Amino acid sequence: MKNQINCYYVGGTSFSNQLEAFLKSSEKDVMLYDVSKTMPSDTQWHEIAERLDVSLKSIMDTEKIDDFNSDTSYSEEDLVKILAQNPEVLKGAILIEGDKTMHTTDYTKALHFFGVDSAGLEKTFHTEKPTTKSQTEDDSFI
Repeated sequence: MKNQINCYYVGGTSFSNQLEAFLKSSEKDVMLYDVSKTMPSDTQWHEIAERLDVSLKSIMDTEKIDDFNSDTSYSEEDLVKILAQNPEVLKGAILIEGDKTMHTTDYTKALHFFGVDSAGLEKTFHTEKPTTKSQTEDDSFI
């Protein structure tokens, strides 16, 4: 679906709560996948990594895994199994809308992903010059 957002995340964090609230308030259909409750299939993880063009290791907080050896060269299949056994190691959220896919650990970057400027304003300094002079008699600038 063009207006559907798929979000993969670990629930129960302040980040996930803020992200959930934003997504639910958007004017799009939202499918939330809390991986600590419903784990994507191996194939879905591979597709997500391919869409992001990264190794699954880059979206994992491996320091949360007791037995993880950072010197070992894990295959993508190994990483899928590690994620399945330790869903809490997923960092941030993975957002998918149509052809766009993003991994983020920053709420404001998620807003930019959906085209919302920080205050919901379309005008930005890098696209238009700021107004620095009075436009009406009532405007005053210091």
